[in-house]
Amino acid sequence: MMLGGGLMFGVGLLVMLVVIGLPILLVVALLGGTSGLQPTQNQPVPLLQNSPPAGNSTLTQPSQPASAPARYCSHCGAGLQADWTHCPQCGAPA
Repeated sequence: MMLGGGLMFGVGLLVMLVVIGLPILLVVALLGGTSGLQPTQNQPVPLLQNSPPAGNSTLTQPSQPASAPARYCSHCGAGLQADWTHCPQCGAPA
C-alpha cells in the first residue's frame, strides 16, 4: 500500500516541476538572451570616416565628399543638420 502512495507522490512532484519550473526557465532564458540585443540609449553614435583604404591608389574619391554634421545632440550625441529642431535619434529638442 505504501508503494503506490510513494510512487504517486514522485510522479506528482515531477509533473509540478515540469509545469511550473520549465516555463520559468524559458522566460529567464528568453529575457537573458534578448538583453544583449537591445541597443543602449546613452551611447554616442560613431561617425564614419571617409578615408581610402591604405595601399590601394586605384580607388577614386567620390565627387562630393561627405560633410560632417554642423552640430550634435546634447542628449545622445547624434549628428544634427543645421535646420533640424529635434534629434531624429532620441527626439530631444536641439
